[in-house]
Amino acid sequence: MSRYGKTYRAIIEPDEPEGWIAILPAVPGMIAHGETEESALELLRQLLEAHLTRLISEGQALPDDRVEVFWDEGDEEAGAKLVTVEV
Repeated sequence: MSRYGKTYRAIIEPDEPEGWIAILPAVPGMIAHGETEESALELLRQLLEAHLTRLISEGQALPDDRVEVFWDEGDEEAGAKLVTVEV
């Protein structure tokens, strides 16, 4: 069971020469880097949880995932993936 009951879309893509970058469009500037896809996504999830905890403690609304994500075949050809992160 997720801590906040929220799901957000994330973009994960290779970061040459090695590693992966995970980006959360719903929270501008929220980016994580890891040696593997899994480690980048896990770090992104941890950063998102910390961000949501801070927002709640300050009485602010949680971000929603209604931002428009532009996606085309070139993104997938470059190795990028659109995934979900549950928190």
